[in-house]
Amino acid sequence: MIGLALMIHLAFLVAWPDHFIHEDGGPYLIQAESILRGQYIEDAVKRPYGVAVFLVLLSKMFGPHILVFVIAQHLMSVGTALLVAAIVRFAGAPRFFSLLAFALAALHGRIIHYDNTIGAETISNFLVSLAAFFAAGAALRNWPAFLASACVGLVLGALMVCRSAAIGQAAVILLWLASTLDTRFLRRLGVLGLAVFLASAVYLTPAVVNFVIGKPAAGNETLAVMAFVVGYSGDFDHGVHLERKEQAREFVQKMRAADTRNGWADNGEYQWPFGALQRLKRSGDSDADLERVVRDIFIETLTTPSTLYRHVTRHFLREMYFLLFDANSVARRTPNPQAYEFFVNRDTYPFFGSPTGFKSGQLVHDYYKPWWPLSRLLPTADQVQLRLSQLMGHGYAPSSDLVAFCCGVKVSTEYDDRAGPIVWFSSATLCLALVLLIGVPAGRAGFIRRSPRGLVAVGTLMVLLALASAALPAFLIYGLNRYAYYAIPFLGGSSAMLASLLFDRIRAFRSRAGDTAGRASA
Repeated sequence: MIGLALMIHLAFLVAWPDHFIHEDGGPYLIQAESILRGQYIEDAVKRPYGVAVFLVLLSKMFGPHILVFVIAQHLMSVGTALLVAAIVRFAGAPRFFSLLAFALAALHGRIIHYDNTIGAETISNFLVSLAAFFAAGAALRNWPAFLASACVGLVLGALMVCRSAAIGQAAVILLWLASTLDTRFLRRLGVLGLAVFLASAVYLTPAVVNFVIGKPAAGNETLAVMAFVVGYSGDFDHGVHLERKEQAREFVQKMRAADTRNGWADNGEYQWPFGALQRLKRSGDSDADLERVVRDIFIETLTTPSTLYRHVTRHFLREMYFLLFDANSVARRTPNPQAYEFFVNRDTYPFFGSPTGFKSGQLVHDYYKPWWPLSRLLPTADQVQLRLSQLMGHGYAPSSDLVAFCCGVKVSTEYDDRAGPIVWFSSATLCLALVLLIGVPAGRAGFIRRSPRGLVAVGTLMVLLALASAALPAFLIYGLNRYAYYAIPFLGGSSAMLASLLFDRIRAFRSRAGDTAGRASA
């Protein structure tokens, strides 16, 4: 199964060798190049430093090339699936369900698509799954609690340096570890405190380094993050900064009125809150002044029950539905790999050999050259290319039609206008959440047989990680399916855990039926 996953990832790499830049990937390459050139102090890109440091380490070890970065991401993605499978196995699930979790997490087309582009997605998911792996080992396999806690803290710190929006996943792992660890209350607090301390230390390290070397603050994306909540749900008729709100009220009301049940037909219209910010600004205002105003309105929105309720019911729940269920054509606007040609042509990075100039299939012919003794045993370059092309035809290549899989079964390609497999993953996750919410209290009350502790614990962890991964972008009106990448490995793990719980119930029922029959015959 690992070999199959690697072959499918390789098929993506070979089919689209020059589409390595997506809409948010360029700043990480700019940061990495500035560090490698010794121009780090002049860098002013508003991105966390973790991904750039990772690219720099790869450059030092293997050379600064775009192919090195992408290959590392594909390997890390398969590693993420292995970690999810290991956590499922830690729960006590049979090996088959661990294998199922690996397959669901490693072979989803949207996962492989974004592994093939530079960004924070792959490394973030790997670090989340690695931290969850250490936490599950301490809680379910009796690993030394403080050592595992230290590993969790260090990994979560690295995660936050790569993607500050991962705070939700980090909180889930820490709280799950503290509540699941089978030890005394004070020891649990000590484990939690150690993890939080180490995570904070790692997270603050870049700021300390910048202070020591005198690098000025490059700013952050706080203003952009708050802009969407303010624009979509802020009260422009009451509250703070009314004079400024008056300047933007007409524009905000116009754009809100254009919002239909399914969002906007044009994906670019989701960016309109930035226009609202410009109307809040007065002549002579600095960026800091505007950020202060927007922060005040943002806090007002979150702390006013009626306004927050409107945001949750009108936007957050809808965006979660879009993200997890591919609910409409707006939510399914994941650009297919050919669409990234625009970014490759617009943003070139010669320092990293991007664009490479490779065409589809050329990577195999140029680099697949086995040693002479092996060349007689291994397939030729043409045969390898043919096999990779066949893999791409099994539901992964962009198409407007369903693709024949096998035995008369046809599947969606993830790039057409149909809902993809994430619908089934999300449905299974919600079913698991209901099973846990109903079954665990009923088991404790004695109405039904209790489920094994490990299955309940890991099932809860997978559900919470999946929902937390989707919740933050959905809350900020980013319910488009690019952000489903962060949830898919844990949706796959939840699906495997649901199957394992059902299997455990069936096995227990058959065991009781056999015992009853045995007693009756006796």
